[in-house]
Amino acid sequence: MATKRAIYDEVDNRRDEIVCLLSSLLEIRTENPPGRNYRDGAAFLDRVLSERGYDVELVDVPEDVVERHYPERSHLERVNVLGQKAFGDGPNIHYTGHYDVVPAGEDWTRDPFDPTIEDDRIYARGASDMKSGIVASLVAIDVLEAVNAELKGSVTQSMTVDEETGGFTGLGYLAQEGHLDDTDYCVYTECFDSSRICLGHRGVLKFKVVTRGRKAHGCMAHDGTNAISTMNDFVTRIEEYRTRLHQRTTDLPVTPSESRRADISVTMMDAGYSENVVPDRCTATFYRVLVPTESVADVRNEIRELIWETEGNMDASLEYEEIMFAEPTSVSQDCQVSQTFARNIESFYGNSEFVISPGSDDQRFVVNDAGIDQCIVYGPGRLEQAHVEDEFVSIEDILTAIKVMAVSTAQLIGDLDE
Repeated sequence: MATKRAIYDEVDNRRDEIVCLLSSLLEIRTENPPGRNYRDGAAFLDRVLSERGYDVELVDVPEDVVERHYPERSHLERVNVLGQKAFGDGPNIHYTGHYDVVPAGEDWTRDPFDPTIEDDRIYARGASDMKSGIVASLVAIDVLEAVNAELKGSVTQSMTVDEETGGFTGLGYLAQEGHLDDTDYCVYTECFDSSRICLGHRGVLKFKVVTRGRKAHGCMAHDGTNAISTMNDFVTRIEEYRTRLHQRTTDLPVTPSESRRADISVTMMDAGYSENVVPDRCTATFYRVLVPTESVADVRNEIRELIWETEGNMDASLEYEEIMFAEPTSVSQDCQVSQTFARNIESFYGNSEFVISPGSDDQRFVVNDAGIDQCIVYGPGRLEQAHVEDEFVSIEDILTAIKVMAVSTAQLIGDLDE
């Protein structure tokens, strides 16, 4: 029977192989938005899974579904990858991660799509968020097979798209189509550090508000209605609302601690044509964060009330346009998958930390939509490295995460000699 020591040694022996596999995945420019090169990413992952003996399915998202969520990008392919491998008729563990990455942006000191290895770090866009998580779960199962671990269940690996813009055509689509129905345990391999288990996330509501007025020459402003003035009234109410929101807190371990409260921010604003024209339109974008005790439906009602107040005060009409939403999500730290991973984390760190994410992610589709409460977020990389220039992941962190994943998987769907 396989042992922990054999698993740990096998992982360490594969260090160069792991770095090579991750580097190859990082070279594929799956930037989102807009969602480019998904077919290339899916083909690479298809090949990697097939070489490992998985039954692979490429799940293409119909164009009409893409258009419903991303109308301006419906011409671009959305391809999710699903691999399954059975060792017995026992429980199924599903590892899932997204292979889209945010645009590289500027100010890098390295080529973001030519991975650079320096000491213990791999630098590239997606190194932490979260292609290293995909590689970690793949190698974890490779290692179990290499040491002849006694597995009695099955493993599913899914790699999805569009998490960076809501996930509706990625893991959300897989959940909707029933691809998670046979899942007993789920691990979403997002970057929360190999020492921490994430149990859930806050919610979010992104929306736009448009105020409308009437154009006029700046020297005869009395003939117009200034849309910026109307927006100013609304934003003032939003700031007052924000003060009240900060009183809504949660005792759940949201990290960082400053994020243990509800919040709202104005994130973009657009108005005006010329310095001598009274603007007839002003558009503002808002980012509303929900604590786990709130619901999106209640937040929508609160925003509508603020809109009505401005309409009454300014004798103007405001338009509300929703961009996306994610309900808050959380599972118990006492669930079996969480406790199994926690015990194995403690082998390396002495203790394990349970956290709640300050933002939203695809875990909600597993828990809220598919109804699977045995679902945690665990993977290498650090949240602080997500979306920044010169993004990196620690190789040692990847190795530790693989060891924890491999041993936990053997305990959840098989037998393991201590």
